[in-house]
Parts: sequence; structure tokens; C-alpha cells
Amino acid sequence: MYGIRALPGRPAYSFVEQKYSSQLEMVRPSSLGPVELPPVPAGYGLRQFRKGDEGPYDDLFHLAFADDGRFPETLGRTLEGGFFVIEHFASHNLVASCVAMRGSSSPRHQTGQLGWLMTDPSHTRRGLGTLVAAAVTNRLVAEGCDRPFLGTEDFRTPAMAIYIHLGWRPYLYREEMEARWQNIYQSLGLEFVAR
Repeated sequence: MYGIRALPGRPAYSFVEQKYSSQLEMVRPSSLGPVELPPVPAGYGLRQFRKGDEGPYDDLFHLAFADDGRFPETLGRTLEGGFFVIEHFASHNLVASCVAMRGSSSPRHQTGQLGWLMTDPSHTRRGLGTLVAAAVTNRLVAEGCDRPFLGTEDFRTPAMAIYIHLGWRPYLYREEMEARWQNIYQSLGLEFVAR
């Protein structure tokens, strides 16, 4: 149902119906430069997506997202060296991923994009999401992307906490977005200041 599916021993995230017609967007000022990569936890390996990962990636993707058929577009837009995955050595499962992409899925941005941040719900609270998002952020910096962008939904607050920590900032392109971001920042225990 909805394209989100659990696997044996691997629960899926709950499907949340988005109540807004517009997705939230964030940008990262180019002046911030690269971020420090957190250490890779024991038992895991950070690497690039490679041939043979298609099935394991599809399994991971559908624990978090209901978007079917997006893989070919993602692969076609991926920057060289920009498709990061984390493998859990004991199970050989892919348990986290994030992608640095060229161009943008939003008409408001024309530069690079951070896309498809996900962590297997069975492997949260180990810093894996932060690790792959930081790697993608640095890849976009290395590419020279001016104010790269990402899109997200209001309920994805754990991901937004990671983005904010890495220097990504809300992009207010509709009037109602300031109130939406105020609610998100409040839920994270942060003070929102419109920029």
C-alpha cells in the first residue's frame, strides 16, 4: 500500500499523508563550505552505490518512500561519486543512503540537489543519516554548486534536524511556509529566524 513496504525483520516507516500541496525546500549557502564527516560506526561501511545494489537499494527505498519508478531518474542525475550508501556488514543490507544530483527538481533552483536521504528504521540513532547527508553535502560543495537545494515534507523532522545541523536553511517561497517552519523548528527545540 502506498509503495511503502516492510520486510522480514525490517519495519517500514509509517505513511503520512501530506496535507500541503507544496513541498518544503531548503538551500545551503555556498559560503559555508564542507562539513566534517562523522566517523563510520563499527559494523558498517560507507561506499558508493555499485552494480548489484539495485535490489537492496529498492528494499531500503521502500521502507521510507512511496515514490515508485524514481530510480532511473535519480541514477541519471547522480553526480559522479555522489551516490552514497551504507552497508551493514553482518546482514549485507543497505541501511542508509543519500544522493548528490545535478540540476534540480524544483523550478526555483538550478544547481545541485541533495536527494533521497533514508535510513532503515532498524538502524536509526547510529548517525548513519547524518553520515550520508554530510557526504552528499560535501560532494555538492566539491562540485561548486551555488546554493544547492533539497525538498522535504513537514513530517520528516528527523531528516530536517540533520539538514539544519549541516547548514541547510529553509527557503520560503510561499506565504504559509514561515508558519510551517516555525512549527518544525519548535518541535525540534530550535528557534526559527526567517532569513
